[in-house]
Amino acid sequence: MSSERLSSPPVDRALRIVVAVAVVVGVILRFLPRSGLWLDEALTVNISTLPLGDIPDALRRDGHPPLHYVLLNAWTSIGGTSDWWVRALSGVLSLGALPLAFIAGRRIAQRAGAGPLGEHRTALIALALMAMLPYGVRYGSETRMYALVSLLALGGYLLAEDLLTARSAGRRRAAVAGGAALVTAGLLWSHYWSMWLLAAIGLLALWVGFRSSDAARRTGGRLLAGAMVLGGVLYLPWVPTLLYQSERTGTPWGASVGPVEMLTITLTDLSGDSLTSYLAALAVSVALLALLVARRAGAERGGDPVPFDDQHVVIGASIQRRIPVEAGLFVATLGIGWAASTATSNTYVTRYAAVVYPLFVLCIAAGVAVVRERRATVAVLSLFLLMSVYVGVSNARTDRTQAGELAEFIGADLAAAGIDGTEAAGAAAVVACPDQIGVALQRALDGRRINLEIIAFPLAEDPRFIDWVDYGERNEAADVSEFFERVDDRIPDDGTVYVAAMPGYRTYEGLCEGVISHLSGRRPLQEVVERGDAGETMGLWVFGPPE
Repeated sequence: MSSERLSSPPVDRALRIVVAVAVVVGVILRFLPRSGLWLDEALTVNISTLPLGDIPDALRRDGHPPLHYVLLNAWTSIGGTSDWWVRALSGVLSLGALPLAFIAGRRIAQRAGAGPLGEHRTALIALALMAMLPYGVRYGSETRMYALVSLLALGGYLLAEDLLTARSAGRRRAAVAGGAALVTAGLLWSHYWSMWLLAAIGLLALWVGFRSSDAARRTGGRLLAGAMVLGGVLYLPWVPTLLYQSERTGTPWGASVGPVEMLTITLTDLSGDSLTSYLAALAVSVALLALLVARRAGAERGGDPVPFDDQHVVIGASIQRRIPVEAGLFVATLGIGWAASTATSNTYVTRYAAVVYPLFVLCIAAGVAVVRERRATVAVLSLFLLMSVYVGVSNARTDRTQAGELAEFIGADLAAAGIDGTEAAGAAAVVACPDQIGVALQRALDGRRINLEIIAFPLAEDPRFIDWVDYGERNEAADVSEFFERVDDRIPDDGTVYVAAMPGYRTYEGLCEGVISHLSGRRPLQEVVERGDAGETMGLWVFGPPE
């Protein structure tokens, strides 16, 4: 019996309630008060608040394209640079993906061969998952470009799907192609991992454009390929900077990862942000249902559709035509990205997977929609909601950096010595090793009106920024004694020296220990604040005046 003879499941009140709760909870979690900004966030704000003309040069040494920084520059000009406000931009962008997820879920259910998933039902499930999964919540509450990347990727998915399935024609199809060109450029101007998603989509567009048996789809594939080329042309002004960054910056702070490790950590973090593997297992299992489960009628009912409750599901003998494109693009993007990262000796972290996060959500949504019994559908979606709330609340309560704790300690220590924090400059000094932890610590000190400059090892330059150019080579050549000779006039002879350090950091092996050892031979060690369990941990060594 063909799928057209099978009735679609209804949307009952319980499902609507679960979806509504998921959306409300997702919105709240994106805007809950958070800890202080960690390195990447603080550095993003520092670069974004530069004059617009200075942002490209700062990013040349940082290693990212500029679109998000320009948007954040405009955003902070409206509401300032408080932690909540700078993160709110990502929250707004993340919420912008919700209606797009609803549309994408509806389209999956409309796909030939998808089976009677129910258009409105599948759309609601996709909406709920996009709203509540911890990965989306996390990067919807972090002042980085990843919420923007996911929003653009999902918008681009809808535009590409429109062209490749010949959904539109005439002027509307031309407008869709124009939108695809702009989204392509937007992705390229937002994050470099977008190149691997676009490469996967480009291969698909070429295949459809030249191998499809349907003339309208061939035209759509060729239009999409042309639109992506135009988007690449719009990106050309940034290419010289990209080439410089690829040669001189890279990711010296991390090691290369293997393909199995990349896939494993990606699936885990896309579901549960490393806090629980159970949600990841559930997500992957449900997504596999969409690929493998076929729906069959329980009994012939003449010319009438078989009621949904009389249908049953079986494991199909082949991949079902629900999400093979989404799953294929997901795997292809990671594969291309892994190959490129390995070839260039760069590392991988799961925040880069923001480019494929919408595809992951749609795969899960199709899997949940496959569940036949209405109460079972609500139960599965409710399980996602409960586990996501647990992970989301845990994430909201977890400090993303220990910088605030150290700043509080320094302020209290200065007060105990009778020193006003606003007048502490010249009475004490702070040395940061590696220089990366100084970015968040400087923001934490400034936020508490503690007027102490961070002297960042090894360059001792502006601690609000990191120069990633030839970073590893520079650290290998660093000398602790030479550093202290250069900064001798910035360290008070009769004052306290605080050393914020992360010993053992990659490319700093032995150096931060050397900084502590150097001071230990010249000043008494008064106290040590141990590294905690925050996302960005750092210890504090307190050295008194020379005896």
